[in-house]
Amino acid sequence: MDPTDLVEVDLQFDKSKKCLDRWMENLPEEAQSLPLHCLAIPGSHDSLSCSLTPHSDVAPDDKELYNSFFIRATSCLSKRVIYNWCCTQAFDCKQQLEAGIRYFDLRVTKKPEDGLLYICHGLYGTETKNVLETLHEFLDTHPKEVVLLDFQHLYEMNHFDHHKLLHQLMEILGPMLCPYVADLTEFTLSWLWERGFQVIVFYRDPVAQYHPFLWPGESIPNPWPNTRSIKSLLAFLTGGYERRREAGKFFVSQSILTPNLLFILRNIFGTLRNVLVNESNRQLLKWLEDKHPGPHGLNIVMCDFVDFNDCAIPEAIVSLNHKAPIMSAGQLRKSSQYEVV
Repeated sequence: MDPTDLVEVDLQFDKSKKCLDRWMENLPEEAQSLPLHCLAIPGSHDSLSCSLTPHSDVAPDDKELYNSFFIRATSCLSKRVIYNWCCTQAFDCKQQLEAGIRYFDLRVTKKPEDGLLYICHGLYGTETKNVLETLHEFLDTHPKEVVLLDFQHLYEMNHFDHHKLLHQLMEILGPMLCPYVADLTEFTLSWLWERGFQVIVFYRDPVAQYHPFLWPGESIPNPWPNTRSIKSLLAFLTGGYERRREAGKFFVSQSILTPNLLFILRNIFGTLRNVLVNESNRQLLKWLEDKHPGPHGLNIVMCDFVDFNDCAIPEAIVSLNHKAPIMSAGQLRKSSQYEVV
């Protein structure tokens, strides 16, 4: 079936959590035949920051914090504040997979003390090896589910550290890794299922060009809103998929608010979730209501605390795949200024 011939259908979407762990398998046949960059895919921001603790060591992804004498002198208090504002997820990797998350935003660094690779965001989290093993266990029992791993930032890693991470990917996920495909026209779930591929790895480092199973960062634009204003965020999201999407590429819509140091100091006893995320996620749910997937619609949408409102956001994103995709710019409806309510 030609995707351009699709008409919107009114399908009853089962929103039970039991369905979300296999949502790709349960998509309508028409959606299974659409290129993957035309589907609506739930993602999480700083995906594995749930593994941080207030007792974790300060990580080198923020040089000012890492090298700050004040932070080290006030270790217990400082690390609690860093944790409150750097922990962006409550669910671990397995829980996110079961909640329908298929795009993972990963930040990795090496710990000098042991030379091992860890997830990081202000503080050190779990080892990368643990994450990959959890992914393998899930995918092995869910053979029609596909995940996208975006290694967004790689800190303090030399050639040998990259080699170590790539060795982990090959050793643990091996046959599941999909080689880079430049033309996404036929890159559908059906195509992936026929070949047994379940993992797409985006690697934002020049080393990607030397390994066929690594997808370059240029193939998945991921613009950062860099705002604390919900109104600005929603305008940015709308402008992103309407004006910034490049043909034939994946596209990430980042529904995240970013506090600066002054904002954190003004809310020193608050947390990222309580001060910013709960309300921004509530507005994201409203914003998603009239959206569609497609090459001129939404693709990957990521947010903080995907467990919000009993995983309502991943559910809402998955349900968009039961609507007709927006296949051409001419189908875009004029968007009025979004009102925050």
